[in-house]
Formats: sequence, structure tokens, C-alpha cells
Amino acid sequence: MSKKDFDKFISKQAEPDDTSIDWGSKKNKWINHLSNFYERIEVFLEEYVKDGKVVHKYTEKTLFEEYIGNYSVRVLNIELGNHKVRLEPIGTILIGAEGRVDLIGANGKVKFVLVNKNSSGPKIKVSVWVEGEDPPEKDVEPAVVELDWKIATPPPNIKYINLEQDTFLEVLMEVLGG
Repeated sequence: MSKKDFDKFISKQAEPDDTSIDWGSKKNKWINHLSNFYERIEVFLEEYVKDGKVVHKYTEKTLFEEYIGNYSVRVLNIELGNHKVRLEPIGTILIGAEGRVDLIGANGKVKFVLVNKNSSGPKIKVSVWVEGEDPPEKDVEPAVVELDWKIATPPPNIKYINLEQDTFLEVLMEVLGG
């Protein structure tokens, strides 16, 4: 690399970023979605909690995400007899999702992702062009995307499953070994 290349690189870094993101707003939206997720799970477990078969409580966890920094989130701990699982937030700065929470138990982990409500799996688009040519036009994305929590199947062929009471109880049994 020559000094000229380095000077060009430095000049490019100093240019304002026209795609700036309001990280505070992104964090607040993520925390709201996380609260809605927990409310949904509590509704799924409500009858079992009333019968005393399931106990749940919240603990705090500190997350660190680049650009956002440190912040506190709740972890939902669920107890069924001698079995314990937890719903642990992973973060919001992710590729392909607006947020992720892992259900972690003795027999493994299941991922819940906050994605486009109409999505059935992750989609990755790659654009390639030769330097000096104009880059291909970007796809126009809808101004408003309705987000929803879904269960992500394991890789390599990841699919999204709608989060409903039956699907939640199924993955809960899976991580408990039932």
C-alpha cells in the first residue's frame, strides 16, 4: 500500500456517514420488544404458574453492544420441578434479525429471533461489482416492516417457526429433555 492509498483511506474515514443510526432509539425499541416477548411467554405459562407447576422470576444481566455500550436487560428464569431454564437476551445488533433471545436448558439451546413477521427464514443478498463501475441499485425495502418473534431452527437450513403457545411449549420440553 502506498502513502497515496493511505491518504485516500484516511480522507474517506473523515467523511460524514449519511447512513447514521440512532443507537439510543434502536436500544429502546429492542428493550420494548423484549418486554413484549416476556409478556407473551408469561401468557403461555399462565395456567401452569397458577397451578404452581411452574415458577418464573427475573434477574438482571448487563449486555454490551458496540455503538450502544453497556445496558441492563432482564433474564427470565423458569423452574419446572427440579428443571431450570432461562430466556437470555443476546442483543439487537445482529445480521438478519432485530434481536435474539436464547432459551437455555440442560439439553441445549433454542434461538428466538425478532424478524419480519412475513419471513420464513433468513435471506442474504450479496452484490458484486467491479471497482470503477457504478454499484447495482439497492432494493427498495418497505418503509415499515412489522416485526415478530419467531423460533429459528438450527443451521445450516435455518427456518423460522411462528411463536405460539404450542411451539413454545414444544421447544421448552426440548431443552428440558422431555
